[in-house]
Amino acid sequence: MPTLNDHADPDYDAKVLSRLIRIDASAQRICSDLANRLMRFGVYGTRLTAALERALAGNTAYVSDSLDSYHTVWFQLHEDLLVTLGIAREDERGNYSGSA
Repeated sequence: MPTLNDHADPDYDAKVLSRLIRIDASAQRICSDLANRLMRFGVYGTRLTAALERALAGNTAYVSDSLDSYHTVWFQLHEDLLVTLGIAREDERGNYSGSA
């Protein structure tokens, strides 16, 4: 059973942040591409950057434990994409048969 990160291991936290930096490079490209098509998607890249910067500054809550965390912003982007594409959450597992 997975356990929550209590942040007692700075090496583990550093690995998580290093991985998040690599993920963010791809996320920023995605957000930029989306924003070029629909302006409202432009806020997500900015919000992800702010969360990552706060996490790198030592506020680990901005990885996944705050309302403005990287995880929360990414989840909001995901939800926005589903709504934009007209995909119901229960359909996102590959059962989508509508037109987008």
